[in-house]
Amino acid sequence: MPFSRTRTGCYTCREDGYKCDEQKPFCGRCIRLQKKCQGYGVRLRWQPIQGEPKSKRTKKARQQKECSTEEVIPTSSTCESTGPVVRFGPPRTVPHNVHPMNHFLLNHWSTTLATMVSMVSTPHNPFLVHLNPMISHSIALRSVLCSIAACHLAILKNENSFHTLATRYRLAAVSSLRQTIQTENPELSLAVILMLQVSDRLFTVDSGVDHLSGAKAIINQAGINSWNSSRASFLLSLCSYHDILASVSRGKSPVFEFDGKFPIEGMESMKELTSVLRIVGQISRMRDQDPKHLDAWGYAVEGILNALDQSEGPIGDVGHTIQAYRYAAYIYLYRVWHNKGAPNPSALKYARCCLAHLSLVAVDSPLVSAQVWPLWTAGCESIDDDQRQFVRDRIDAMYEARHLPSLRRIKQDIKDVWNIKDEQRNLIGVDNVDCIKAILRSRRREADLT
Repeated sequence: MPFSRTRTGCYTCREDGYKCDEQKPFCGRCIRLQKKCQGYGVRLRWQPIQGEPKSKRTKKARQQKECSTEEVIPTSSTCESTGPVVRFGPPRTVPHNVHPMNHFLLNHWSTTLATMVSMVSTPHNPFLVHLNPMISHSIALRSVLCSIAACHLAILKNENSFHTLATRYRLAAVSSLRQTIQTENPELSLAVILMLQVSDRLFTVDSGVDHLSGAKAIINQAGINSWNSSRASFLLSLCSYHDILASVSRGKSPVFEFDGKFPIEGMESMKELTSVLRIVGQISRMRDQDPKHLDAWGYAVEGILNALDQSEGPIGDVGHTIQAYRYAAYIYLYRVWHNKGAPNPSALKYARCCLAHLSLVAVDSPLVSAQVWPLWTAGCESIDDDQRQFVRDRIDAMYEARHLPSLRRIKQDIKDVWNIKDEQRNLIGVDNVDCIKAILRSRRREADLT
């Protein structure tokens, strides 16, 4: 029988030259050999731009644009009949020749998903304000937004045909990005890369692609001083937000050093929350510090967190979210600094305070889209049965309101951490389990903290 090579196995088996059983999320061979399964899906390799003459690059770009003007056209009759063609946004947002299914998916993005990923309500939602006008200028951005919408509709409608569509749109987005990344407006390329990052996080796609490194390459190529528009501020803030939370889930320092210059989602009203996130990034950098300097860093960060106390007067959803982040930052600080967690009294106190602030924000508030990390951090340190039940109920309510699979995975991760920590406390009476490291070790992947 002639040998036929496939390209659908995991990247680890493909690199080793062995047949993969394609078990998801990790293949059986990798699990059996205790190898790190690099997953499936599409990969991007970020490389520096070669020293090609500008005139030659311009000609190549023109040829690439001519080759990449085709839209993704769904072929499944099931998908065609899933719903009416809905007019999407202002007439100028999407080109007239876009397929009706693309209109349908972009409408779902605009009316539903964009409101779930933003902390700001419409009409000031920066994803709508900044990304939607870019759709008509970028096939890659259109495709990645359609892919995200198809992923979400697959869950809402329980139809596998939408999963197939999502994969096709994602492939089209990556293909178009590859063709245009060297000549496209850097803001367009960065927007595509960041939405691929958002897609991976929300829909638990273990693509094995380090989108943040790709974002850094785009930003450095253009020069940080050239990012001075309101749209650029939004994109850089989105990049910073994902970078800081990824530094927590990876147990490494952030890739960037934005130092809080770009407020979350480009909104001045988010400056205080941006300040707390900057502190979280500083705590992540403590992991790489010389132990003899660790105390100096720890006391400095602790002093900054103490200064952010807002115990006087009533506060709204933004204030409760800021305080939840602040208490979660305390927990993260003492874990990195002293490796202290529950049942340490400080950890229990900060976990209780964090969850109390989260409980005061309605689950349908836009701010809830930013509350996964504090919920994870405080939830993992909770020992009290009532607090643990609140964490479970809160995540369930968030899922019912949003139907994002990352929420189900984070709930399972928290339950796994509880089991590991409870077992250790029962054995030795103390808890020195780092929650992030526990997931990295047991699941061989990052926790979904965004």
